[in-house]
Amino acid sequence: MEKYPLFETERLVLRQITMENVDFLYELYTSDDVLKYFGMSPIQSKDVVVSMVENYEKQLDLGGPMRFAIVEKQTDKMIGTCGFHGISKAYKRCEIGYDLIPDQWGKGIMGEALSPLLNYLFMDKGMNRIGAVIVPYNKASSRVVEKLGFKQEGLLRDYILQGDHAYDAYMYSLLKKEWLE
Repeated sequence: MEKYPLFETERLVLRQITMENVDFLYELYTSDDVLKYFGMSPIQSKDVVVSMVENYEKQLDLGGPMRFAIVEKQTDKMIGTCGFHGISKAYKRCEIGYDLIPDQWGKGIMGEALSPLLNYLFMDKGMNRIGAVIVPYNKASSRVVEKLGFKQEGLLRDYILQGDHAYDAYMYSLLKKEWLE
């Protein structure tokens, strides 16, 4: 059985999400600010979050997507998540996703968290291409991936449905050869 790796950066630890994180995730995924461009409606109950955490474990056993807790080293407090999904093993590609509590926005946290994840995906998981789908209004998220070397490829029209509203989204990608430059 595969295990979640543990990543450490200057300020952060990325580790497996556990049942101890249910309250945090419920708060995160019911926040209008966090979900504004996320492409999902607010979670309706903590039972849904429990199922999400159980599913992360099941997916790991199947070689599927992974979602990491982003934890501040100094306080040992969880402040967000990041991970990958939409895996195509045959084409060696996947997409990343991430979120952060609003009081941590604008501090360079997400770029710091994504860097070891990208390295893991390219070097350990054998990915050749990593994508990110971002709504045009989410300029901060676009800046995060652009600083990491992602290139904007095009606009996906009405790609994300949230409630009754459809959003366009930019497709970004980063190739292994670009990451290694």
